[in-house]
Amino acid sequence: MKPAFVSESFSVPHLVEQESYRLRPLTTNDVANDYEAVMSSRSSLRKIFSEYDKWPSDTMTLADNYRDLERHQREFDERQGFTYTVETPEGDKCLGCVYIYPTDKGDYEAQVFYWVTDIAKEAGLEEELGSFVRQWLKDVWPFKQVAYPGRDLSWQDWQALAKRTE
Repeated sequence: MKPAFVSESFSVPHLVEQESYRLRPLTTNDVANDYEAVMSSRSSLRKIFSEYDKWPSDTMTLADNYRDLERHQREFDERQGFTYTVETPEGDKCLGCVYIYPTDKGDYEAQVFYWVTDIAKEAGLEEELGSFVRQWLKDVWPFKQVAYPGRDLSWQDWQALAKRTE
């Protein structure tokens, strides 16, 4: 097993409530709501994780999504990466996701990705979530340097960063 991304002494947040949404760990129990959100906005999501990403494919199945969620849940449980579902305050609809993962690029300790559905984006949630996540990472998480590839750093600049050789 890989080493933990954050120390055992760090209390990983499990529920973060805001007025118009809440964040909690993404689990396999979320497969139907997550799948609906992903597939409803799949064209918009294809540049979230890399410049030429093909995820999610038009033919992604519920079973494919379940396997992804299994991996995210396992990584969260093992403290190797943290994926949160962004859902309505009532918890009945997935609005997007936030991913917090380690990186060995440049001086960054973490790389963060987030997305919201096209409908939530039209309502302004992407900017609201982005502002919140940045402040939350500064205030709560133990990282000094956090990268937001494809957002604060262009994909070209991100790819050009040298890997640390610790």
